[in-house]
Amino acid sequence: MKKSKQSSKPKEPVRLRAKRLANGNRSLYLDTYYEGKRSYEFLRLYLIPEKTDSDKALNVAVLKAANAIKAKRILALVSGKADIKLDCEDISAADWVGKIMEKKTGLRSHSSISLMQRLIKHLAIHMPNLLLKDIDRSFCVGFADYLRSANALNSKKALSPATQYELLNALSIILNEAVREGMMARNPMCLLNASERIKKPESAREYLTLEEIRRFINVSEKNISAGDDVAAFLFCCFCGLRYSDVAALKWENIVDTPGGKEIRINMKKTKRQIVIPLSTQASSLLPAKGEPTDCVFSFPSYSVTLRKLRKLAAAAGIKKNVTFHVSRHTFATMMLTAGADLYTISKLVGHTDIRTTQIYSKVVDRKKREAIALLDTLF
Repeated sequence: MKKSKQSSKPKEPVRLRAKRLANGNRSLYLDTYYEGKRSYEFLRLYLIPEKTDSDKALNVAVLKAANAIKAKRILALVSGKADIKLDCEDISAADWVGKIMEKKTGLRSHSSISLMQRLIKHLAIHMPNLLLKDIDRSFCVGFADYLRSANALNSKKALSPATQYELLNALSIILNEAVREGMMARNPMCLLNASERIKKPESAREYLTLEEIRRFINVSEKNISAGDDVAAFLFCCFCGLRYSDVAALKWENIVDTPGGKEIRINMKKTKRQIVIPLSTQASSLLPAKGEPTDCVFSFPSYSVTLRKLRKLAAAAGIKKNVTFHVSRHTFATMMLTAGADLYTISKLVGHTDIRTTQIYSKVVDRKKREAIALLDTLF
């Protein structure tokens, strides 16, 4: 008589697993396989070697907590599949963006804060009193369409393709955080097809030419209002620091070596340490040396500095939107033009991916083609 086959138990989409650590503890994590995609979530919960009854009791409590999180994740997946909205505590989209900005250090730079503030305002224009739980696939498609035809805030000028992309990407960032916090089953932005998304435009790098730098320096030297912040901008043109890094630069970060001065600093954005040898031109822009823990440059405020830079640029006949990122682009472009290789430049500016540095190579190549094209006008 044949033995009847037992019905196979359906596999759980989320499994609790453990990874053994060097100290003997086991780190608990969730292994999720859903709709053909696998992801891992480390819970920061640990099982310890059971040497006493209290160790056993602690592990029981830890496992109970881990399984509760696992059950919550499974419920979130099932609820999402059934198109049932999870409880988002009726939090508004604007409040959620604010909470994420407070939590994530990567969203505290001037540019990130400005982007998130603009996202909040555009969300309010598109749908006033928007709640986090109201953001679904349909909303994301509609918001993308809104961005394509929207004007910049307090302006009649249409949003640039780059700004459209940045705003929609910012929305995806805050939705990813909602998923991580168990507020949503999945990020509805992931459900948009290619035609519904806003494509990232090819990045344009605004930079100053050598002649423009000379004109800017001449104008700033004659302007009594040009202070430390203007010197810091020019300094960044010759070393490539971001605003966040030059604003935090201390004298203890500038080291004298047999080969000359160099900067040793941990970048605010990537937390990676970089070492930048300073050229004679960069060193000449440093103010009088202070105490080791003193900031090298002083800034009134970022907005005041930007207004000052743009005023000086206009006086120098420079028709470009001059910012500290322009100084960073200027440094990278000058290095490429001078013959430095991409790998070296990526290390100097602290890029984590050399593909980011390759954008500057395209800029230089385009300028070379434009220069050769000038020959055609001679004949």
